[in-house]
This record gives sequence, C-alpha cells and structure tokens, in this order.
Amino acid sequence: MSHVRIEGLTKRFDGKPPTVAVDDLDLEIEEGEFLVLLGPSGCGKTTTLRCLAGLESPAAGRITLGDTVVYDGARKVNLSPDKRFIGMVFQSYALWPHMTVRKNVAYPLRARKMSTALAEGWVEDTAALVDCTELLDRYPAQLSGGQQQRVALARGLVARPDLVLFDEPLSNLDARLRDQVRAELHELHRRSPFTAVFVTHDQSEALALGQRMAIMRRGRMEQLGMPQEVFEEPASEYVASFIGMSNRLELVRTDGGWVCAGRPVLGAPLTPPSAGASTVARLRPDDVRLVAHPDDLGTGDAGLPATVADVEYGGRHFDVMLDVDGGPGAGGSSSAAGVGDAPRVHARIPTGPAGGWARSLGAGDRVTLAFDPTDARFYAPDAGGAAAGEADAAATGDDTPVGVPAPATAGAPAGAR
Repeated sequence: MSHVRIEGLTKRFDGKPPTVAVDDLDLEIEEGEFLVLLGPSGCGKTTTLRCLAGLESPAAGRITLGDTVVYDGARKVNLSPDKRFIGMVFQSYALWPHMTVRKNVAYPLRARKMSTALAEGWVEDTAALVDCTELLDRYPAQLSGGQQQRVALARGLVARPDLVLFDEPLSNLDARLRDQVRAELHELHRRSPFTAVFVTHDQSEALALGQRMAIMRRGRMEQLGMPQEVFEEPASEYVASFIGMSNRLELVRTDGGWVCAGRPVLGAPLTPPSAGASTVARLRPDDVRLVAHPDDLGTGDAGLPATVADVEYGGRHFDVMLDVDGGPGAGGSSSAAGVGDAPRVHARIPTGPAGGWARSLGAGDRVTLAFDPTDARFYAPDAGGAAAGEADAAATGDDTPVGVPAPATAGAPAGAR
C-alpha cells in the first residue's frame, strides 16, 4: 500500500479545438484508502486513472506513489507502467484466453520475476480471497462474467501492489451480478485494505464503495468528501444533479412568497440561504410526494399544482412525470427551462395498496406535488442551466473528450501489473 499524491496534473489532447482533459488537478489519497472518481462521460476521470497507471503521458504536474516520483513534468520523469508497482482491473476483464485462470492470476508475479511469491502460494491465497479457488484450472471462456471479473480482480491484487486502479470494472455485468460483485469488493477491502482508485459514472457504486468520493467536472474536482457528505450536502448544482437531485425548480421571489413557472409555491415557506431575488431548488424524485388537492398538504410541506404527464410502474413504486404549470402550452417542459417556463418534475411514490389513490393516477390528472423544504438544496441560478445539462446528460461509456480519438486500450500484460 502507498500514499498517493497528485500535484498540478494536466493532460491535453490535440484536436480542433484542443481539449484539456485534466486541468491542474491536486489530490491526495491516503494509504489503504478507497477513493472513487465519479462523473459523467468527458469529465476526465478515466484520463486521470490512465495518467496514474502510466498509460497516458501528462503535459505537466507531478505524481508520487509512496516515496517514488513516477511522473514529474518539470524534471522529465515519466516511469513506464511496468516500473510503477500498480494493479489494474479493466472494464473488459482483459484475461488471456489461452491461459488458465491460475496462469492469468500468476502473470504479474512472473512478469516481475517474483518467484518467491509464486512458491509461497500467493496465487492460491489471492484466489481464495476473491472466492475463485475452484476456477484455477479453467479457461476464461468457461467462466461467467462475474467469475471473469473476480479473476481480473485477483490478478490486480496478487502482487500486493502499492495501488490498485479500477476502470469501471462492473459496468459489463448485469444488474444482479453488479450488486453481488460490488458487495464482495466492499467486503474484501474491509478485510484486507489496499489503496485504490475506482472510476465510475454510477453514483450507487460510488456511494457504496468509496471511503471518499471526488465528483469531477471538466478535468477538475467539483467536490471531494465522504459519500454521506457529498450526498447530503452537494456543493454545487452540478454535483446535486449528478448525485440524483434531478428535479430542478427555478424560483422567483415576490411580495407574496416564491413563484415557480408563474405559480405560487403553496404551504410552508422556502428559506434559501441566499437573499437574492431568484434561486434554484434541487430535489430527488423520492423526496417528491403527491396529494390530490392543495388542502391535503401536510404540516411543513410546500407544494405546487401540477398535471400528470406519464406514469410508469416500477413494482414497489410508480415513477410519475409531472408538468408543474398544468401541462403543455404553458411554456414547455424542460427541466433546464428558464424562469417562467414549466419544469418537468419526476416523483417516485409508493405503489400503495390495491385500489389506492396512487394506482388510479393517469396522464392528464391534476394533482399537487408536495415536498419538505428541508429536503431541497438551493443554488444561485447563474449558469445553473449549463451545469445542470452537463451532469444530467451523463451517459455510459468512457470519458474521452468529444472529438478526441480514444487512446489505444492497454492489453492484458499492462493491466496485470
């Protein structure tokens, strides 16, 4: 295990126009810490990981693993991946198809000429750690996706590297396997701590695995903190949007209170920290409740009249899409609309008992959306629409900037180190 320090890291890609993928990034990772880099496609998280691995050459900055400087732009130091004592777990597993699991896991030890570790059974010990002992004599083609990912994890850990890098390792698994392997990885790190950097665009993975998480935007850190801190107190509207506060209400202060899309906010008063004439409220779908009439608002609830646009059944919940101002023709329905336009709001409500009111909801129904003002987070509206769109448009895939050719994927030998 090693302490990791990143200072002033900058990475540019040539193009028309040129792109700054990592912009003067400073970051420290404590020994034994599991840090998650979270952000949408194009934010720089994978490029940062590849710079740590030595798979990309930065333009400037300094990277230190323990007592070893592996990159220093000023001193022209740039150690190749094989000289950085790291393990890497790829999204695509990158297992050698012609080798047994035993040989795949042993590859980093053989590449580093760690014959003593081979003789002392490090391969078998690591296989047992990730529950794939019975797979050692099989070939990758004989394994399921979850089994292949466990083998890839064993290969990344077997040499007991200073740092383990994870490049969206769960994204190729189906939902059930993803949850299972995520839980296994969390337990593994608790039992045998190792220093790790885990890249993902999935907030549930970040919250479950990270001891700290860094939300990235345009090659910089927008917020760094413990998962609970980032989830409960997002530092900016961009962070709020990305970690699940998808509902965006633009509010204007009037003599009578706050107005959204021309409709007064009913019920409990809103108390944004800023005294400005306008603000943006962010809410999670499961913080929005529905009642049939404004008179049904609970004590302490704020509310807005709305029209149901669509209802989706989700088993134990309904996903209800609503137009705040009563429907089409009143200014549109974009969640990033300007002040005075009609926002589209997503409410996730319990299914409720058979025959209940929630089960009768349909498109065109008039309702009142309700929320506790303490569940909302408020932000200045300046440039908020751009920040909101940036995070809300997050998509699956790598984060190579648009218009920039993707770097060549490293093969299994580099990934095994």
